[in-house]
Amino acid sequence: MGKVELTVLRMKRVAGRWYWRTTPAVKALGFSDEALGDDTDKAIARARELNAEVEAERVRRTGLQPAILPNSVADLITKYQASPQHAKLAPKTKHEYRLLLNRIEKVAGNKLVASITRAWLVTGYEAVQKKSGLATANAVMRVWRILLGHACDRGMIDVSPADGMRLIGTQARTQLWTPDQVETFCAAAIEAGRESLALAVRLALDIGQRQGDILALKWSDYDGTAFSLVQGKTKHALRVPVTPSMQTLLGKVKRDAVQVIVSEATGRPYQKFHFGHEFARIRALAQLPAELQFRDLRRTAATELGAAGATDDEIRAVTGHRSRGVVAVYVRPDDRMAAAAQRKRHKGRKAQP
Repeated sequence: MGKVELTVLRMKRVAGRWYWRTTPAVKALGFSDEALGDDTDKAIARARELNAEVEAERVRRTGLQPAILPNSVADLITKYQASPQHAKLAPKTKHEYRLLLNRIEKVAGNKLVASITRAWLVTGYEAVQKKSGLATANAVMRVWRILLGHACDRGMIDVSPADGMRLIGTQARTQLWTPDQVETFCAAAIEAGRESLALAVRLALDIGQRQGDILALKWSDYDGTAFSLVQGKTKHALRVPVTPSMQTLLGKVKRDAVQVIVSEATGRPYQKFHFGHEFARIRALAQLPAELQFRDLRRTAATELGAAGATDDEIRAVTGHRSRGVVAVYVRPDDRMAAAAQRKRHKGRKAQP
């Protein structure tokens, strides 16, 4: 059959058997010629694996950026990031995916997509879970599913080994802020010279929005009674009225910047990492539990609305959730709801003839 040309290296058939041939430069990296057998498909697959090993060793020794091997995971990532599917993602989702894709490429960039097996994915899933926790392992595997589905669409593989792979479910968060915790945090923030953190917490609890949307709020979004915004994650447009107490608080805040929440240290809007760092610092100063997170304010707001008798659709009008099912996840039943239900039950009994 002659020669089959591969990227960087070649393989040759001699007397009905395939051989992987090295060059002097490749031999200097510690590799030798290898017999590949007489099955052409298996020989090509093995030769490509050896090519990837050579590239990885070259990068390790020289520190140079690796060339992207055709049909490798790095090649697949490049194709996916250039796809219309990726282009449609929200900026925040793209950022989160980029971190996960970088993690995948670091571990498996030179691995051929066709060589990925279900067993290899399971082993990797378990390794990430042990090192970084279940939530991270699930996030990495979901991106693998997207990547390998894209590989099928591009004809790199026929069947995705990630299809139908079961992930271990994580327990839904149920953490709620108590009124005392809110007051304790805000007092600690003001004492530390971070009134902006106190305002962010109170505002998130009042209008039930995500951290990114709270930090993006501008004074021009506020008309004195409500905030008009487009949610960064869902692109859902909302007009959310604020409570009378929040109207009073906002009326006392200096409007010397474009954004509502501005860092005292920089005079500029918070970056995500900076805000998270300062939030954790104030939480520690307030001696509040580490499991209490800013994102739990959104759940607390939805639960307070539910306890007050708001319908699912009314809650969605505030939080911007697209479906009633998602609202059910956020609203945590508590004793206030139980008491309200019993009052309605008692009222219904009295109304019976």
